[in-house]
Amino acid sequence: MKKRFGGVLAGQIIGLIIVCVASGFIALISFGAIGGVTMASAPEQTFQYVAPFTCPNGTVEYQQYRASYNRPGEYSIIVECVAADGSRTDITGKAIFYALAGFYLACFLPLCIPGGLIALIVPMFFLRGKKQDAAIENF
Repeated sequence: MKKRFGGVLAGQIIGLIIVCVASGFIALISFGAIGGVTMASAPEQTFQYVAPFTCPNGTVEYQQYRASYNRPGEYSIIVECVAADGSRTDITGKAIFYALAGFYLACFLPLCIPGGLIALIVPMFFLRGKKQDAAIENF
């Protein structure tokens, strides 16, 4: 019985590792595209969503400006944290990082959690099947 339980436990651990690595790889490939398109199409809403992490003691202000070095010009953004006393801090990089981290988790968790549950449950059926076979032999 101990050998079967050890085998099932090893199967569960190996299954979890495989599922988490596969989920991480899929999320790593897809989060940049999903996050980039979302930040390009709705930047103000995206940066307001991560405001509690980037600017906990103030409000987030989003500005978009056009650099006209070449025609037609390029658009760029500035995300600032406006404190209660009126001081401003540039948090553009921090806001982009937190937004992309959120998109990574949004891609990773829906794959890893159900896959991990399956990896934990499926080896238990092999243990149960062996118990039934042993019970039939003893009968």
